[in-house]
Amino acid sequence: MEMLVRNKIILKLLLILLFLSSFAVVFAAEDGRITDIRFWQSPEEAQVVLDISIVPRVSPVSRLKDGTLYFDINNCMFRPGRQRYPMQNPFLEVLTVQQIGAEIVRVFFRVPTGVEAKTFVLPGNASKGNRIVIFLKEPQSQLIKRRSAELTEVNRLKAENVKIIVLDPGHGGEDPGTRTNGIIEKNYVMTMGKLLKAYFDRDPRFKAVLTRDGDYIIPLQRRREIAEQLGADAFISLHANYNSRKVIRGAEIYYESPRGAVGEAERLVAETENQVDFSGETNNNHTQDVKREIVERQAAVMNKSRQLAERVELQLGASVVELPSRGVKRAGFKVLHSMAMPSVLVEFGYTSNLLDAAVLKNYNARTRMAQGVYLGVRDFLLNPIEEGLDTSYLEYIKSDEANKKALAQKRKAAQAKKDANKKKASRYQVKAGDSLSKIASKNGVPLARLLNLNNITSKHIIKVGDTLLIPAK
Repeated sequence: MEMLVRNKIILKLLLILLFLSSFAVVFAAEDGRITDIRFWQSPEEAQVVLDISIVPRVSPVSRLKDGTLYFDINNCMFRPGRQRYPMQNPFLEVLTVQQIGAEIVRVFFRVPTGVEAKTFVLPGNASKGNRIVIFLKEPQSQLIKRRSAELTEVNRLKAENVKIIVLDPGHGGEDPGTRTNGIIEKNYVMTMGKLLKAYFDRDPRFKAVLTRDGDYIIPLQRRREIAEQLGADAFISLHANYNSRKVIRGAEIYYESPRGAVGEAERLVAETENQVDFSGETNNNHTQDVKREIVERQAAVMNKSRQLAERVELQLGASVVELPSRGVKRAGFKVLHSMAMPSVLVEFGYTSNLLDAAVLKNYNARTRMAQGVYLGVRDFLLNPIEEGLDTSYLEYIKSDEANKKALAQKRKAAQAKKDANKKKASRYQVKAGDSLSKIASKNGVPLARLLNLNNITSKHIIKVGDTLLIPAK
């Protein structure tokens, strides 16, 4: 009888363990799933985004005989069977996702001839989960053909003295921008971009071009490159603002900051010098000449950008009196770095503020906002402006160079002092039972000096037989 009871208990325990283990398997499978598949497309590139519930383990991309590309996602689940998604667009012909094993999903995709395809994994962050991205780029021949057509159109417009304005609706695709009080920034600025374009296109003196005309991502640098390739006379980036302090409200107009411009100047100098160095011609005088030329070009464009910002701010404030102006400001936004044309960034208002949000959502106010920006740009492009350089930027350059020179001298003096101390230092061989603090105490020197002289930290692990420099007292 006792044996029977014991067997029943063991059987129950086995059933419980079996249940728990099967539950754990289901739980693990649920942890590794494709939760969504999305597709973004612009005129130049496209992306397939697979959202994964865990950090995915992805195999290298392989190719079948018919040219189809594929990769495996391990420890992952998807719908049963073979899920086929015919795309039939310039970047992707078909996408197929198939569960081929207990926890292996195979992703097949076929691209048209010439399309470049790259696959990479993006780990999750505070705003997005784990993703696998298939990045697709248009064929080089198609790119050259489109660039040629753009250049022909630009030359025609310039010959007719038509001003080209590039309007840049911020964010797009996977990057929605701020989402507050019923406003999704990427959609809102797209609406404003089209409204603003309509104002310019009704005026035969202007031609407006949108950096994007749909819901897709464009890299920040590419946005200004589009304007540069079109020979734009002005670049206007469109945004809506957000602040956790919900009382803050109002429109703001930004142009390039001195600090942002310095960073861009250093990047351009390095880029130029790398090209010269490759040909074996680099020297310090040449570097200084290049930097001087870049800084002067930046200062000239920033002077124009300031005047563009001021005129847009004035007209926008007059057109939408219910939306207070927070004035013209400066910031190092990447889209404002261009030296080819005056550039400003318009923040229409704070979606986080209920009063601003109500104005932004009002159709009449939106129309007047678009009209205000149009009038400001028109005023800038058709009327005289003050030629010259942005003196505040030139002063910042002098101050920045002086600070860098002083810091370099300070470091040089510190290194010279350290070198002198090393010459005076004695040497100590680490013994069993030693620690950094014991060695410092034994030799009567502060631990900080010991660490500094040996270029180590307090976490450094010493070993028997190691040699340390002991600072002179």
